[in-house]
Amino acid sequence: MEGYAGFIGILLALLAGLAAGKAWERYKLQDGRWIDRRRGRESPHYMLGLNFLVANQVDAAIDELTRAAEVAGDPAEIRLILGNLYREKGQVGRAIQEHQSLLQRTGLRKLEHANVMLCLGLDYKHGGFVDRALEAFTEVLRLDPGNRYALANLEKLYEEQHQWDDAYATRQKLAQDSSPDARQHHEMILAFLDNERGTQALKRQDYQEAAKRFQAAVDLDPANPPAHLNLGDAQLVAGDTAGAVAAWERLVQAAPERAYLAFSRLEAAYPTLGDPQRYAALCRRLIAENPVDWRARLALARFLEREGRPREAIDPLLEALVHNPHALTLHQGIWQVLSVLELPPDLIRRYIDVTREAVFYMDPHLCVRCRYRSTELLWQCPHCHEWNTFIEERMAPAKDSEATLTS
Repeated sequence: MEGYAGFIGILLALLAGLAAGKAWERYKLQDGRWIDRRRGRESPHYMLGLNFLVANQVDAAIDELTRAAEVAGDPAEIRLILGNLYREKGQVGRAIQEHQSLLQRTGLRKLEHANVMLCLGLDYKHGGFVDRALEAFTEVLRLDPGNRYALANLEKLYEEQHQWDDAYATRQKLAQDSSPDARQHHEMILAFLDNERGTQALKRQDYQEAAKRFQAAVDLDPANPPAHLNLGDAQLVAGDTAGAVAAWERLVQAAPERAYLAFSRLEAAYPTLGDPQRYAALCRRLIAENPVDWRARLALARFLEREGRPREAIDPLLEALVHNPHALTLHQGIWQVLSVLELPPDLIRRYIDVTREAVFYMDPHLCVRCRYRSTELLWQCPHCHEWNTFIEERMAPAKDSEATLTS
């Protein structure tokens, strides 16, 4: 997977260079100066370089493109591509050298300058020179305010530095004049950024600002789980238990697949409101709405056990095991209840039959973008830095589990 991602990165580097080169040629054509650039692309070395790139033979591609540049009198388009390829190979110093040399050329137009600065900013970012990368992308936006590549990279840098206000403002610029589908994606990310701004306010103990930011996140994306959770937490700190419960219940309604994130909070809050059985009713409602919801069954079983009703707790646990026999927390819950019940032989046999082919996942959460694995659900991938990309990888239950359970 990493090799495939690297290959895609190389092709993107090529396309970025070609796009920049096309812009370069377009503006040079206004003065009738385009002969060298056509000669570069007509060179057999240029075509060979592209073929080697498609075959993922980067070193050979660099050799041929270097020859093409020499034949054509060192056109900027090819030097730009070469710099991008050096960066993708990890030779950041060489990439910076290539792109900085282009900035020394006389007669650069504004957009030509912006194209080179964009590539240089990518070099700095790849090399970990954060301050220089920020300066480079900011310069690109000064020269070309609508440059979406610079905006996107600038926002990611702000995120990595936890400069959430700057990241939010930059994402807002990206969202301008976008299509409805793209707008929805931008609003999803803006909601996560607002949630982070609220978290920062919580750390400052500015609870009013925190609640404002969490509410703004929910307004942008009603299905945003951490915003609902944090909004309820902020209201609970402010002494508004009913408001906190309402926020957590809205999460259950808006994103029932993430309802389990609010279970412990709701179980603790309902008795404060004088209605502890409301928690069991919530779990049963979720099970009725989604029969394969194993977490709601686990939550119900734990509640029943704490209520002193272990014999009632074992059935939802074994039912949950049918739908996810690989969840370690379920097995722990079952053994806890069986221990309280002094290990009845019939229940032990049922448990063994259901779990005969179970395999435990220690890190079941998987990023669908880069395949990074985590033991816990994360809202932003620490590897590819994309938002809301984690799923829970599951194995299918055994085919005869239903029959086993009902026998």
